[in-house]
Amino acid sequence: MKSVDRALYLLSFFTVQEPEWGLSELARRAKIDKATTLRILVALIRNGFVEQHSQTKKYRLGIAVLRLARVREASFPLLSFINPVLDRISEEMEETAHATLAADNAMITIAVTEPKRATRVWVNPSQLLPFHASASGLAFIAFAPPSVREEILESLDFERYTEHTIVEKAELRKQVEEIRHRGFAFSPGSFEVETSGVAAPIFSNSGEAFGAIAIAGVASRMTKEQQFKAAKLVVGASIEISRAIGAEPHPNIVAAKQEMEAV
Repeated sequence: MKSVDRALYLLSFFTVQEPEWGLSELARRAKIDKATTLRILVALIRNGFVEQHSQTKKYRLGIAVLRLARVREASFPLLSFINPVLDRISEEMEETAHATLAADNAMITIAVTEPKRATRVWVNPSQLLPFHASASGLAFIAFAPPSVREEILESLDFERYTEHTIVEKAELRKQVEEIRHRGFAFSPGSFEVETSGVAAPIFSNSGEAFGAIAIAGVASRMTKEQQFKAAKLVVGASIEISRAIGAEPHPNIVAAKQEMEAV
């Protein structure tokens, strides 16, 4: 693993649930020797991506991360398009709505809107969503460029999260083809037993999927009627967001919207 890869790999361990790390525990979790971990952390501190607490000596993300996030959003204001859509479909569905972007090994949550009800799905904004065990991941794989799709399918470790998780490559290929034909993904309890997700891909101006928009509902409330309603909402949101950023969604997504509106 190259130095830059290792540095970015270490940064991925800082989450909302674990915002600070000691040197030894981070090295152990990352499976990188302590001396190398320290050397990388010093370089990250020097460039503002990590800072060290003066008293606890633990490491946390630095302000350079915030600066880059602001530059990214100012130059490509994706969230300004996504957040209003999430707010609307969450309110209409009365369930949690969230958007994700694809990374090398999982989906990264970039925005979440929760409904105004006591019992709801909580989406951890820093938790990676596995490609094979989430509606967002399945929707992305189905509409990702063929080379990316094959790379993901060949590299997955197929970790089982629940009894409903897809753990066979052949079954995942079958599901992906069905999702691509249908235009959206439905994942009932594959990542968390009590959660059912419905998702559709978001497209870039190159015409390729780069993320997904999803509704995560409490499983006991996701009847067939609610699944259909969620699918209709995420497909419509997929088209709206994609076109807002100058992209044209895949014909299967447009066809799915037309078919559901005709019902």
